[in-house]
Amino acid sequence: MQEFPEGLVDQLFDCLGDVVYCVKDLDGRYTKVNHAFAERLGANDPSEIIGKTASECFDAELAKLYDDQDRQVVDTGQPLRDLLELISHSDGSRGWYLSNKFPLMNDQEEVTGVVGVSQDLKQPSDSDLELADLRATIEFIRANIEHPLKTEELAEHVGLSPTQLDRRMRRVFRLSTKKFVMKYRLELASQLLITTQQSLSEIALACGFSDQSAFTRHFGAAANQTPLAYRKSHQKPG
Repeated sequence: MQEFPEGLVDQLFDCLGDVVYCVKDLDGRYTKVNHAFAERLGANDPSEIIGKTASECFDAELAKLYDDQDRQVVDTGQPLRDLLELISHSDGSRGWYLSNKFPLMNDQEEVTGVVGVSQDLKQPSDSDLELADLRATIEFIRANIEHPLKTEELAEHVGLSPTQLDRRMRRVFRLSTKKFVMKYRLELASQLLITTQQSLSEIALACGFSDQSAFTRHFGAAANQTPLAYRKSHQKPG
């Protein structure tokens, strides 16, 4: 089997500016990271991260989430795919990432580590939306976010089949229609938590969650914080 030259994979991932890439050993220490990963942590060079653990790079709650995910991958030998995450950057800004984790195997098919790849879900340009004919879909979602919004309903509204709509959403947003709707619900909720004094139940209903419990569960899975903890850590005093 032909092997990649040493360092080629690192160079390839460094060419993808919106992709965060890392490798951990079984002790949870980073053995490889790309420049985008280092920049996300406020480091000048990937070498500053090598040898550290998640608990040395992230806050305690986020580090525990990553360690738990890694342990699941190691224990099962199965990947974790399409994890939607709301991340707070070192400069205080927030960003959405779609993350995947895979087991790293040796020749004996034993798990020797974990590979993580996260993609920055940047907002598409207006031209991207026009080319994919998605503007009507996005406007309908925004205007009706308090409702259930099934993929079939959205597809019918714009005259597409669910498969056609999903294909276009993935091409532009890198998300399925269902995941995009959830991202928009959580994005709106995060804004309301910071900019208003609405109760959690009011925010839950305004963002289309069935109840406060469902809102708390989905928000916690994405942000690794309860809505109240997120509000407390991001609202400005006064």
